Amino acid sequence: MSKNAIVIVNPVAGKMKIKTVLFDLLTSLCHQNYETTVHITKARGDATEAAAHYGKTHRLVVCCGGDGTLNEVIGGLLRITERPLLLYYPCGSTNDFAATLGLPRRIDIATLDIAKRRVMELDVGKLNDTLHFSYIASFGIFTKASFSADQKAKNMLGHLAYIFEGAKELPDLNRSYQTRVTYDDGVIEGRFALVAVTNSTSAGGVLRLPTDQVKLNDGVFEILLIKELVNAIDVTNVINMLLQQKYDGKSIIMLQTKKAVIECDEAPSWCTDGEYAGEISRAEVECLKGAVRILL
Repeated sequence: MSKNAIVIVNPVAGKMKIKTVLFDLLTSLCHQNYETTVHITKARGDATEAAAHYGKTHRLVVCCGGDGTLNEVIGGLLRITERPLLLYYPCGSTNDFAATLGLPRRIDIATLDIAKRRVMELDVGKLNDTLHFSYIASFGIFTKASFSADQKAKNMLGHLAYIFEGAKELPDLNRSYQTRVTYDDGVIEGRFALVAVTNSTSAGGVLRLPTDQVKLNDGVFEILLIKELVNAIDVTNVINMLLQQKYDGKSIIMLQTKKAVIECDEAPSWCTDGEYAGEISRAEVECLKGAVRILL
């Protein structure tokens, strides 16, 4: 393939800041001798189709958007046998996964030197064969905020929009789900307020996982389980433990596994990379080791 690039742009991501720097981005790629095509997304799922179509003939795919846009682009690349390089240009409201990748929150065109970036073979998660995720699949407390926040509010307020949406869930913090988790090393059952399958050190802009344990290309997930929260004291204790990255095995459990089957007594609303994934009572998750090559 020739040295060409497809730039997939979500124009409404974050506070629409990509609109002010898109010309500079294209100029930078041009100076690096890339023949560049631009695709502006129009609806949900459009980035997936664009990545699957252009990824077959382009050497570099540039994703300009938030974590949800990145999820769609990766979904398109997974349809291709010989996958091009991926460059993530974060422009979303929270950019959780960008923080894990070590990408700056402020866009700096001057540092966009493709030749000096290293390539990492990034693990990707598969959920029930039809869905996938680049950094998190979850259900329970606060996950609904990520996909129910209004786009106009996100454009105006950025990450604050998620916080305001999450505040609406405070009365339901004591809700939990009877869950059975079958993973590589055994089975865990109980009532959990949150179940999160992650490949990230940051989720929701608040949750932090230890950087010495989370590796993005080791072929395993981290599964975080928060047990049922009965009262305000439980909520306070759990928040403090999360902030201090303390997982006592009683209130908060963290596992590592390549595959898992997660079964619930009802069908909670799942979220993948900040987007609504449907109501699922039985989820089979698998880590696809090194599925996508991403530039860091």
